[in-house]
Amino acid sequence: MLILAVMLAGCDSKDAQPLSNDDSAGAALDQLAIDKGLIPDPESLAVEGRFETQSDLGTDKFCAVADGGTNYRVGFLSVYGSDSKCEAQGSAEQVGDSLKITLTGKESCSFTASYDGIVLRFPGNVPEGCASYCSRNASMSGTRYYFVDPGTEAAKRTLGREIERLCP
Repeated sequence: MLILAVMLAGCDSKDAQPLSNDDSAGAALDQLAIDKGLIPDPESLAVEGRFETQSDLGTDKFCAVADGGTNYRVGFLSVYGSDSKCEAQGSAEQVGDSLKITLTGKESCSFTASYDGIVLRFPGNVPEGCASYCSRNASMSGTRYYFVDPGTEAAKRTLGREIERLCP
């Protein structure tokens, strides 16, 4: 017992350096990568433009046009073959690396997507009302879209199936 007390007393030494959770080295590396253009700056993520993901089933598309400040008009198409899809238009508000999307025209559908400057990811679970924007056996849950072309003009050229221009 005496040995344990002596060992514990040694742990309270004034010369001992505490372990810290200081991640300044990691932050410095992140900043260097941002400065070199290797990763996007999370403080200035550009959302306006055209996004796509290609698969054997077709091309999924997402677009965003600035509507003032951090607000956007958005549209998307996710395809599951020639007869199966999700397609909608709506609005979005960007808050850092999140995009709060609200679809309009059918049932209530709002969710928050994540965006890292390269990939926009819809959540794995979306509200029930979002199904109204999809054909049978299709879902927008967990879809992702890669940023391929920046700017308003690129977004406005994004074509849908039933919606001619996803971002007019």
